[in-house]
Amino acid sequence: MRASAKPALTPARLVWAGHVCPIFAAVVFFVVALPLFAADTTNAYTNWIKPWTERPATSPALDGAGLKLIVSNVRGEADENVVATMTPLQRLDLAYHIRVSATEVATNGGCRSYVVSNTDVRTGEVRWLSPKGISELDQLLGQLAADDSQLPPPGNRVVLQIWADDQWHVHVYDGNNLPPEVKAVLSLLAKPYAKLF
Repeated sequence: MRASAKPALTPARLVWAGHVCPIFAAVVFFVVALPLFAADTTNAYTNWIKPWTERPATSPALDGAGLKLIVSNVRGEADENVVATMTPLQRLDLAYHIRVSATEVATNGGCRSYVVSNTDVRTGEVRWLSPKGISELDQLLGQLAADDSQLPPPGNRVVLQIWADDQWHVHVYDGNNLPPEVKAVLSLLAKPYAKLF
């Protein structure tokens, strides 16, 4: 990163810290920090999704099972141009307000939801998708709309990470304007509850 560049924030490292060691998530958040990148619109998408592509492909919370999908809702971010004008103290305050709600789905149908912020980590019980549910999920994932490699506005982003060909394929959508297929994925994973996030 250029020395003169003003950093922006991305929440992926926070999620992975909470995933690996929830008790120390708040500490790891600032030790590892959120990856910093210049507010360059040509590279914003690539830099923002990079940490999401580096997430482990297995889940200790699901007995080490391989993962097929992670759906995350990122709230509390600010526009990169706004972040670029912030003082370090203001960026620190912003980091405290970033919150990520996520649901991970394993290849064996196990799934669990959790919420991670700088001050709190909450995890839900392990649930199981039925064979029919897994089949429906696979069909929906095959119909996902492209995100055109463009970041939607910050504040309410929905991230879908799909494990295929030995790597994570990341899609980022505007949580306020989701494609029907993404809404269907969220609805399927929410059962038996009314909504996922």
